Amino acid sequence: MIRMARMTRMTRSTVLAACALALPAALFADQAPAMGRTDTMAGAKATGQLTPFARPAFDAARAAGETTLVFFHAPWCSVCRAQEPKVAARLAGPASHVVAFRADYDTSTALRAEMKVQKQSTLILFKGTTEVARLSYKSDDASIDAFFAHAGMAMPGAAR
Repeated sequence: MIRMARMTRMTRSTVLAACALALPAALFADQAPAMGRTDTMAGAKATGQLTPFARPAFDAARAAGETTLVFFHAPWCSVCRAQEPKVAARLAGPASHVVAFRADYDTSTALRAEMKVQKQSTLILFKGTTEVARLSYKSDDASIDAFFAHAGMAMPGAAR
């Protein structure tokens, strides 16, 4: 009976340890492909979607002279939630050439400091290595159109 109790305790702790190791991998599974792929820049351009921020892809896009967007997003932010579909619509349409990344505002503290981001819902647009536009805490169409106009395209609603 004592031997069985030890076995159960050992099995229980082994299972708990395995779960503890698997949990971080499960939490970040959606980011793993972007972090390890070398074609992230091409994938971001082809899909017109925001992809998780990956330093190698971001640096490669900027070095290649691409127009690059970094969206500092927080899931709890109502302005971020309002911005997201509007940004996605522009990336799927007139701004489809923009390489776009989403950076988690809460966890990307070093990137926030590097880019001098003070609040969530900040959009930063680069042409090559030069920052050309920044928009923070605005989700109205006119502001987003004016922001994307810096990417070198006429926005359909820019005359509103």
